[in-house]
Amino acid sequence: MSINFFYRMEKLSSHLKRLLEVKGIRQTELAKRASISQGAVSRYVNGLQEPKSRELHAISKALGVSMESWFTGLGAANLDGEREREYGKLKSRADNAEQKLKKMRASLLKFSREMKKMAVEKDLN
Repeated sequence: MSINFFYRMEKLSSHLKRLLEVKGIRQTELAKRASISQGAVSRYVNGLQEPKSRELHAISKALGVSMESWFTGLGAANLDGEREREYGKLKSRADNAEQKLKKMRASLLKFSREMKKMAVEKDLN
């Protein structure tokens, strides 16, 4: 086997590992989604076997990446951008939830003060 083959295998293996990590998918889940054996996925991830084109296509579809990304590496370069976008969405949701919580606390504090005021007025009468 040529050095080029091993380089290609290592590149594919590292790209697949990174995709699984970023997308939060386990090898078993990928095997189910791509309809290939769990053992085959393990061999691809560990760089022990190169997937056939139909298997690579099924993996690409299951992971939501283009076939070109395996050969150009562009999919791996875009993973950080994808991760940042997801982080931005989650941070925005958290910020919105925090603002709502602050408003609820303020309303609860106001309500509590009004109830205390009403209790004092009732006791005075």
